[in-house]
Amino acid sequence: MGLLLKILIPLLGAALAFYFYSAPENFNEEMLRGKRVIVTGASSGIGEQMAYHLARMEAHLLLTARTEAKLQKVVERCLELGAASARYISGSMASPSLPEEVLREAENTWGGLDMLILNHIGQSGFTFFSGDVGHVRSLMETNFVSYVALATAALPLLRESEGSIVVVSSIAGKIAGPFTAPYSATKFALDGFFSSLRQELIIDKINVSITLCILGYINTGELSPARTPLWPSPFQPSPCPWCQPALPRLLEPPCLCSSGSRTPTLQNSARLSVNSAVESKGKGREGKDIYNCHCHCSEPC
Repeated sequence: MGLLLKILIPLLGAALAFYFYSAPENFNEEMLRGKRVIVTGASSGIGEQMAYHLARMEAHLLLTARTEAKLQKVVERCLELGAASARYISGSMASPSLPEEVLREAENTWGGLDMLILNHIGQSGFTFFSGDVGHVRSLMETNFVSYVALATAALPLLRESEGSIVVVSSIAGKIAGPFTAPYSATKFALDGFFSSLRQELIIDKINVSITLCILGYINTGELSPARTPLWPSPFQPSPCPWCQPALPRLLEPPCLCSSGSRTPTLQNSARLSVNSAVESKGKGREGKDIYNCHCHCSEPC
């Protein structure tokens, strides 16, 4: 019986996977022609690319982000690609008044709304949690509270149009990992709130769909020291972060090598492989952290 179950369970899983993933696509670009769509975080990365796809489908677009100069260029490109209309509002979602301002603009301009795509994000370092509770509070305001505020303001319009809310989230909101504690907390909060809200809308028979997009690690070209600081300036890791096995798979960093009493230094653009390990840690003569690391690089340092 045990052997039979070991065979049947994987077969059943494979059959279900085939059934769901081999189903014919029923998406039609015509479904979005003329739809009124808000996209947040649309000045770069995923938000920018979504705006371009929607423009090709001839949707009406209202884009938001912090950087006005970038938004202007994205709006121009959207119009070139065929958007029915495109406009923008610049500002930080950390501002409590911006969500209502965005929805007021949509209602005054279009008289309604068909889709709300929530994609913006606050800056957060990819490093050990430093104990900065103020940063956690600020990040929660941008990455979570503003999402709730936008969805709340949009729901009356979306109920009328039987529209959709799309929440761009992350695998970090499903599986916790190191170096992303504040960011991961905001993504877990999104999952909890919008999954619960979806069930409430179903119970109330309100025909507004909620889609959570669980994305993996994506290089959008927006990585910067301000967004992913792994060391105090100038390049003094504590503790030797590149020699953590998980990091190279995510960021493919430059190789860091050290030995004896030398602190880790950037050598060249060689990439650190996954099989690195920290062997010991001590204090140098100047009180700086030092490491004895074996950094196996795909190219020589």
